[in-house]
Amino acid sequence: MDKTMQKNLNLLDAIYNQRAIRYFKDQEIPDEIIHKLIEIATKAPSGGNSQPWRFLVVKNQDIKNEIAGLYLKSWDLAYGSDSKGKKNLEQRVMTSASYLAENIATAPVWVIACLNHEGDDSHMGRGASIYPAVQNFLLGCMEFGLGSVITTLHKRYEKEVKQLLGIPENTETAALLPVGYLDGKANYGPTKRAPVNQIAYQDNWGIPFN
Repeated sequence: MDKTMQKNLNLLDAIYNQRAIRYFKDQEIPDEIIHKLIEIATKAPSGGNSQPWRFLVVKNQDIKNEIAGLYLKSWDLAYGSDSKGKKNLEQRVMTSASYLAENIATAPVWVIACLNHEGDDSHMGRGASIYPAVQNFLLGCMEFGLGSVITTLHKRYEKEVKQLLGIPENTETAALLPVGYLDGKANYGPTKRAPVNQIAYQDNWGIPFN
């Protein structure tokens, strides 16, 4: 067994207990664990096995601070006191998401999932070749006692973020994943979701699939 993999989580247990984690300890993460998580991510399928994913590991505090400033500006525009977005978030989610917006730079490591698109126009279908890899990454975090969450607020300042990180024109960012050990304010556990018969239909829209 790989020495970095210790808990051997059951896959279904991981899926049913996965949560967005936004609070992290100030504790260094070994490079070999981040390497393993990226490897886990690349086991996801992609269109035509094109494997268009690229992953940028960010540890430099100055870079994180600059991007964190843009992230916070984007948060304020989307969910600040003058926005409508605030009304659409549960209070618990609002509290943790607001905390992350103000403290994302303190996460020990960021992994920015990127998509190489060779200059093609952006479209929704493109995500099918990157977000399965991101989900693999998130599930992999649980194996090592780490937490993370998909964030995309930085995309409002995509041009500036790409310049700061030297990302080429034919590549776009898909998610910024802050990674860290859980600090106790949040933990994994059963999640509340709408039941299948409320969100799945059979043969025609609106006919519940029971």
